[in-house]
Amino acid sequence: AKHVWRCWYLALVRYLLILGICCRKLGGLFSASACGHPDAMSDGNATDGNATVVAYHAGSYFATSVCPHWLDTNHLLFQLANIFLFLSYMAPAGLYGLLYLRICLTVGSFFFALWGYVILCAFDTMVWNAFFTAINLVHVCVLMYVLRPVRLPPKMELVYRELFQPLKVSRQQFQPAAACVKTLRDLEPQETYSVEGVTRADCLTLVLSGRFLVSHKNRPLQIVDRLEFLDSPEWFGVCGGGDNFQVTTTAMERCRVIVWNRDKLKLTISGDSFLQAVFDNVVGKDVVRKLLFVTETTTQNGPSADSATETTKLLIQMKEAAVRGVAHGEKDDALVSVWSWGRRPQCSDPETAV
Repeated sequence: AKHVWRCWYLALVRYLLILGICCRKLGGLFSASACGHPDAMSDGNATDGNATVVAYHAGSYFATSVCPHWLDTNHLLFQLANIFLFLSYMAPAGLYGLLYLRICLTVGSFFFALWGYVILCAFDTMVWNAFFTAINLVHVCVLMYVLRPVRLPPKMELVYRELFQPLKVSRQQFQPAAACVKTLRDLEPQETYSVEGVTRADCLTLVLSGRFLVSHKNRPLQIVDRLEFLDSPEWFGVCGGGDNFQVTTTAMERCRVIVWNRDKLKLTISGDSFLQAVFDNVVGKDVVRKLLFVTETTTQNGPSADSATETTKLLIQMKEAAVRGVAHGEKDDALVSVWSWGRRPQCSDPETAV
């Protein structure tokens, strides 16, 4: 809105300049006409107060004295300039509307400057409109740079479309966050990504494909699926233990993760309050999901919990024996069930996107 009002102000100044030029040309004609009819206003004032007579004399004065002869129509350059000014007032809202407005003002100012140089031979008209043309042209270049198409890498394109585009984040806003990616890592089945108390928790890791088993002190906690974070609690600093992971994360199948440098990412998005709020929303939703899952696993401990989900029943059945089998590479029945379950098709998340 501020840019639109500024453009309207410039257009008003331009019209006042044109009006001054026209009044300067009509000044001599107005003076001569007024001197040729000195009794025009006196006749009106000599009436006995009849408003109709006064209105009649005033109308006769402006019809015969102010504009007895109209000037010829202005040059085509003047008409083109005003056409583009007229089009600029039809600009819609938004950045694209602002770009349209600036383009129309640039072209209109250029035609006014050309008109002042070629037709009027008026130096001030040419200079002022050339100045307006340069200002609007700079705005056009800046807006075109801001609205340029942004291409993301294929993996980041997936992350953007699935997580951030539904929250109205533009590609231009997401591009700095995509530039903070540290690495893209592939893990084989049963490969450990993090070890509790050993691996430093200085990143933000998102699962692009595959599933991970998360355990704490040899106790299985949950399964991390596709497009979920492995270290979302560390994003908010809600975990104790310094800078190390408090859980062990093991790949259940062939997995691929994308790793952000957490400190660099936080510093980058700190300048955009909207993008920072979106990241907190996405990561916070993941933290809540993990907490609810752990609570569900704890409260529904036992074979009588018929309403438990498939993942919860699996984790309850595994208990500590399955995780010890993962650590020692044993192939007991519980461990085999873990890896076979991890290769099943992923269930659709009925949760509504925030």
